[in-house]
Amino acid sequence: MTTEREVLEFDCGVRAYAPTTPDGYWRIRWEEAGKRRDTTARSRSQAIAKAGELVERLSRGAATDLGKSTGADLVAHYLDPNRRPPRGHPWSERHRDEQVRYCTRYVTPEIGLIACRHLTRYDFQRVLAQAPTASVAQHLRRCLSGIVNAGLDEGLLLPRQDLLRGVRWTPPTGASMQEPAPVGRSVTDEEIPTTAMVHALAHAPAQLPCSVWWRELEILLVAYSGLRWGEHAALTADRIDPTRRRITVDRQVIETRSSLKLTLPKGRRRRVTMYPAATPGGVDLAALVEKRLAEIAPDDLVFPAPMGGWARRSNYGRIIWDPAATSIDWPQKSDGRWAWTFHLLRHVFATWALNQPDLRLEDVARLLGHSSTRVTQDIYIHVADDLYERFSAATEQNGDLRPV
Repeated sequence: MTTEREVLEFDCGVRAYAPTTPDGYWRIRWEEAGKRRDTTARSRSQAIAKAGELVERLSRGAATDLGKSTGADLVAHYLDPNRRPPRGHPWSERHRDEQVRYCTRYVTPEIGLIACRHLTRYDFQRVLAQAPTASVAQHLRRCLSGIVNAGLDEGLLLPRQDLLRGVRWTPPTGASMQEPAPVGRSVTDEEIPTTAMVHALAHAPAQLPCSVWWRELEILLVAYSGLRWGEHAALTADRIDPTRRRITVDRQVIETRSSLKLTLPKGRRRRVTMYPAATPGGVDLAALVEKRLAEIAPDDLVFPAPMGGWARRSNYGRIIWDPAATSIDWPQKSDGRWAWTFHLLRHVFATWALNQPDLRLEDVARLLGHSSTRVTQDIYIHVADDLYERFSAATEQNGDLRPV
């Protein structure tokens, strides 16, 4: 007498066959891409679990072989330069460098050897638990979200795994539970260097040993054209039109952990900015620009490093900015850091331009390279024109009041 062999039927043509011997294996069969495929399972429950995963992958159009991938494959896919992020824009060099560091230091050591189909929330919780501070935890959590989303899109992970639900960072013993305070986009008057201090800073490098005259031009041109650090470091003579006082901004230098690289400006937005003929402090800026351009070839850097080539922010700070700022009592925070940084010189240009009667908000946004006028408005408009004072003046009661 023969016993009928048990067969379990699943969607997408997946079948699980019971073993023919007491110590045999369950066999799971399906058809994929015109070929018959099969795998085995040790028990009935394991066969059902495997078949369920196969059905989920087949129904999503994901290759079942992806189920054999490991966490290392998942990370490699996330970091693949050829992968198109959801927003459609390739990563910047700086962002890629950051993601590689987080994956190398925190992610791969924890999940690299685990099969993707076996990854659980516990594995991702272990990754996040390594973050030493709340700030690192914030960045690492975003990195993990990106990894999971990339894995879901590729089919390396399945939605039912739900890997990040409930995954939270707990600070190490003795560390503060306080999350990083949200940083407002708008700037205050206290964050904007004054005209007098900007000009004092521009003059200060002339007193430093081995300094060059154009350090004054460097500070003033950045402060009154809105250039970012990387844009000013990449600026060559042929990008300046002294006749029309225009600067073409179509490149920037970025610093990774190992090198300097030339890339498109922030947000990949090329633009043209301008500078005034004279600064509010009475310096003939146009004349200084022409003097500098007369010294160099069209493809030469306008503001090179002391030994030539692109300037590094850290070296510039140590050799030029810090000594110059110290000599003029540049404001400092309670922790000893400078209250006004090189980037804040950009705010000088923005607020100065917004106060020019013939310049519109849209004009200033284009000169700064902002993605929209809303960005410019959110950051600067309250500095140039106080909302509450305007509202108070506009709604001041005039005339006689009707008795109540």
